[in-house]
Amino acid sequence: MARMSSMAAFFLGLCLSQAAMGDEPAPIPAATPEQVHQAVERAIPYLQAESGNWLNTRKCAACHHAGMPFWALSEADRQGYPIDKKYLTDKIESLLGSKEKLLASRIFPDPTAPPDPRPQGRGLNMGLPFLAVAARSMPSLEEGQKQSLKLIAEEIVSKQQPDGSWEFFATLRRPPINENQTVDAAWIIMALAGEVGPDAPEPQRAALAKGVAWLEAAPASDVHQDKAMKVLLGARAGKPRDTMQSTIDELLALQRADGGWSQTVPEPRSDAFATGQTLYVLALVGYTAEQPEIKRAIDFLVATQLPDGSWPMISRSTPDGSPGSSKLLTPINCASASWATLGLARLVPRGT
Repeated sequence: MARMSSMAAFFLGLCLSQAAMGDEPAPIPAATPEQVHQAVERAIPYLQAESGNWLNTRKCAACHHAGMPFWALSEADRQGYPIDKKYLTDKIESLLGSKEKLLASRIFPDPTAPPDPRPQGRGLNMGLPFLAVAARSMPSLEEGQKQSLKLIAEEIVSKQQPDGSWEFFATLRRPPINENQTVDAAWIIMALAGEVGPDAPEPQRAALAKGVAWLEAAPASDVHQDKAMKVLLGARAGKPRDTMQSTIDELLALQRADGGWSQTVPEPRSDAFATGQTLYVLALVGYTAEQPEIKRAIDFLVATQLPDGSWPMISRSTPDGSPGSSKLLTPINCASASWATLGLARLVPRGT
């Protein structure tokens, strides 16, 4: 993560922490539409640089540095914000332009390589559904890209378990990108739904139906992302808002005093990942920037953005509640900036 200035650190401390005597958080100033526009416009070059640097140096289309920022950039473009369109189209082409390019992304299994003996070799590389969701947000796709998305759909179907789920390896859990089995399943279902039309092969349509049925039958969860992804899936499926209202109300009840949301209830503070994600899904079901709870969350994001266009994040706690120990925060920083950009751009379009 880029080093924040001392002034930024001081300001964030005022905005994000509770006073020592248990007082309410320091008030966050109201953001004007122009300030929201500026926040998104600062985030865009950050996302372009972060995703580009990761792909150039790591040579891997990871969830947090490919699918998420590409989706955010595409949404910003749709909402009237200036982006480097050539960068976005070139990167999508470089990863999905052909089967050979998809294999070179290092997230699609090479059929000529020896089988992966590790347990995770049985599972689905989650970079694939993230990339598929991002690609389907593009205004148009080339034929080679469409063929790569069909290959991804086939891989998703091949890795589905008999009960309709997909394997999740807790030992490899990387929250919040890969929160749990149900959040991963929601991403997989979104990716598969993008490829399953009336003319789709029967195995793909059956796999989608089984996956949806499994997720709907999964036990209720207190995890923030489970609630957000449930609303996201419902909105993308065209469900009426009243069918999701109980989950929406649960999300709204989790809003913190500073206007933001935290990824999970025990987490110590609000952050851009959970706040941006919540704003985006609420925007999809009809919430607007003028509503008080939404305005407070927008104010939180504008006030806490760092000068380089990113937002401050911390290493997530492990399933047993132990503090996170990740030394590389670049992935969560890029993902959080992606969600913040998605939420802000959707709620406050740039216009013409």
